[in-house]
Amino acid sequence: MGVHERTLTTFPLMGTSATLCTLGEGDTDIAPAVVRRLRNLEARLTVNGPVEARSRSQVEAVNLASGVSAVAVDAEVYSLLRTSVRASREHRGSFNALIGPVVKAWGIGFADARVPSAAEIEGQLALTDPDEVELEDESRTVALHRVGMRLDLGAIAKGYAADVAAAMLRQAGLPGGLIDLGGNVVAVGTAEGGRPWRVGIQSPFAGRGAIIGHLSVQDTSVVTSGIYERVLEAGGRRFHHMIDPLTGYPFETDLASVTVVAASSLDADLWATVAQRGGLAGGFAAVSAEPGIEAVFVTLDRRVVATAGCRGQLTLTDRAFSLG
Repeated sequence: MGVHERTLTTFPLMGTSATLCTLGEGDTDIAPAVVRRLRNLEARLTVNGPVEARSRSQVEAVNLASGVSAVAVDAEVYSLLRTSVRASREHRGSFNALIGPVVKAWGIGFADARVPSAAEIEGQLALTDPDEVELEDESRTVALHRVGMRLDLGAIAKGYAADVAAAMLRQAGLPGGLIDLGGNVVAVGTAEGGRPWRVGIQSPFAGRGAIIGHLSVQDTSVVTSGIYERVLEAGGRRFHHMIDPLTGYPFETDLASVTVVAASSLDADLWATVAQRGGLAGGFAAVSAEPGIEAVFVTLDRRVVATAGCRGQLTLTDRAFSLG
C-alpha cells in the first residue's frame, strides 16, 4: 500500500452505517480489529432491538434489575455509565442518560410515534432522576432505585466508540485515518499530502450528503447534532426528537443544528446536546466558556455562527447560508 493510498471499510454499528478510512502502510489488520472491538462494545451497551440483541448487554442487565438489585458490570462499561450519570447530574436541563422512558413514550422516528398525554409524560419523567442511580466504584455495581428506570447511553456511546477506534489507529502507527460513526467523526493525523482532513457539515434543510461547508481538522473530533433527522407531525404541529429532560416535551430552539469540535468525541457528543438545548444565545455562551470546546451553530433562518476557535477552520460553500 502506498503512503497516499486510502483503504475504506464500511460496517453497521449502533443503528448507523460506520466508515473507517485508513492511510499509509501501518498494520493491515487494523480495520477488522477495530470492527471487532466496536461490535463487542456495542453488544455490551445496547438497550435497543430484539431480546437476542440485548442478551449480552450489561446496561440492559442494569435496567432489568431496576428497583430490585444492583448489578456488577465490567470496568469499561462502569466507567462509561459513571461518566453518563455524572453528566446527567451536571447538565440536568439538557442531557440525561435516564430520559429513555420519556423518549419511548413519544417514539419519534419509529412507526408507533405519537404525542403522549400530559399525565403519561409526567409519570415517565418521575423515572428519570439521575440522583436515584447508585454507583459503587469498588465493586463496580450500578443500581437504579425505582422500578421502570432505564439507562440509555445512546447520546454518548457513538462518541466513546469513535474515541476507541481513533486510539487503535494511533497505536497502529498509521499516518492518518478518519472514523465516521454516522455523524461522530474523528480525524487522526492528516490526510494525503499532510493536509488537514475536510469534514463536511450536513445541511439541516437538504438530504443526507448535502453540505453547507466544511471544517479543516486534524487529530480532533467533529460531532453534529440536529433537529432535522427524526420528526413527528401531528395535530398540525411538527415535533423533533430531542426531548427536554425537565419538561418531557421536545424543546423549543432557534437552532437547526450544532457541530461541535473537541479533542474527545465523547465530549463533543455531550456538548452538542448541551449546545443544541441552549439555543444560539445560550449554546454559544456555554460552549465559549468551556475550555477545549468549539462549535458551529446553524440557525433555522440559515445563519451560521462559529465560536472563535474554529472560525479559521470553517469554509462555507452553500450561498444560501450567511456567516454571522
